[in-house]
Amino acid sequence: MAHMIEQHSEPDVAGAASSGKALEARKTVVRFGGHRVLGGVSVRVVPGKVVGIAGPNGSGKTTLLRAMAGLIRLHEGATLIGGTDMITIPPKERARKIAYMPQSTADHSFTVLEFVLMGRYPHLGRFRLEGRLDVALAEAAMRRTETLEFAERRLQTLSGGEKQRVSLARLLVQQADFLLLDEPTASLDMRHQLLTMAMAREEARRGAGVAVVLHDLSLAARHCDRLVLLNEGKVNGEGDPWDVVTLANLRNVFSVDAAVEPEPISGKPSVSVIGLTGQTGDRRDGEPSRVHIICGAGSGRDLMHRLALAGHTVSACVLGQGDADSETAVRLSIEHIPSSPFSVISLEQDAAHRNLVREADVVVVCEMAVGPGNLRNLEAAAEAKRLMLIERPKDSQWDYTEGYAGRVYDELLTRGEVVQREDVPDAVHRVI
Repeated sequence: MAHMIEQHSEPDVAGAASSGKALEARKTVVRFGGHRVLGGVSVRVVPGKVVGIAGPNGSGKTTLLRAMAGLIRLHEGATLIGGTDMITIPPKERARKIAYMPQSTADHSFTVLEFVLMGRYPHLGRFRLEGRLDVALAEAAMRRTETLEFAERRLQTLSGGEKQRVSLARLLVQQADFLLLDEPTASLDMRHQLLTMAMAREEARRGAGVAVVLHDLSLAARHCDRLVLLNEGKVNGEGDPWDVVTLANLRNVFSVDAAVEPEPISGKPSVSVIGLTGQTGDRRDGEPSRVHIICGAGSGRDLMHRLALAGHTVSACVLGQGDADSETAVRLSIEHIPSSPFSVISLEQDAAHRNLVREADVVVVCEMAVGPGNLRNLEAAAEAKRLMLIERPKDSQWDYTEGYAGRVYDELLTRGEVVQREDVPDAVHRVI
């Protein structure tokens, strides 16, 4: 077997990356059978960064990655490494610069170790076979991808997810300057999805440039420095994840309605799909309605999304900057009264808030905690034309005003309707 040969490959420094030269697809056009798959796409991958490529099925993601790997012919444009056209670079040298991981691995009779060692071929001297260093590097890559236990198994005996991890090991052992991964998490469980993206970040930290195609926008936003959104062979959005993962892009590109909120750990955008655009079951065309939400500490976030998707003009109460509801209101361009964090609502802010309450067709009071700072938000609900109060959990601790807020709430109960949170859009539709 090849891995038993004890000759050494040419010297290679583990973890070494090249000197900061970018990999670029510049105005690339690719056609298949007369159909234009890429229509002048430009993407730049720089050392030390992870670029996520997303988009619907058939948007050109795989074609773009293969074009950047030099695996398909371009009809227009060019792929450049450090400003040098890729077609002028000899194949073996190109393979030392770019490693490509396809979506799937065909069944082979090779053992896993033999298959992973194929990633060392660009580094072997002429007429040289793999040596001890190459085997050590392959075993290290398999250890990272948790595939070392499969070393002597035949590739065709593995599951789809196991094959994907083996392909990742082969990519890593190639030690290229740029890594191009096509849907590396598609067949993986949650643990190995996270491990795969963590390895992509580790490779970027060692100095590699990484481009990865992903369908999970939340996963892409959490682990990528920049995102590229493709649609019908063109770039629909590019930049920081918050600039790309937007409600407008989700509607225009994927035809879905969704809530986009900060992921609790990373603060990056996380997507919760609500339904197909126009078919969410909430939208009520033709209703000139204003719905005002009194909330705080995240209690109104989902309602802001759902009521806005239902076609209502939504406003909100006085919200401290940095409050989760305040951040959602800003993202959705919902009118509200901003205030300093942890401050008491002023008379001026209270007056502005009461104007919003009086202008609304319906006011919804969420089950937020009430203290001296936001007490006036609750008191303002008394001026509502129609009032709904979301049912509070029994025995919940929410009144931090020595009972005063409880008395205000009890008075509001005599004037309003108690509803379940999930029933709010239908209840609003019914009363208007």
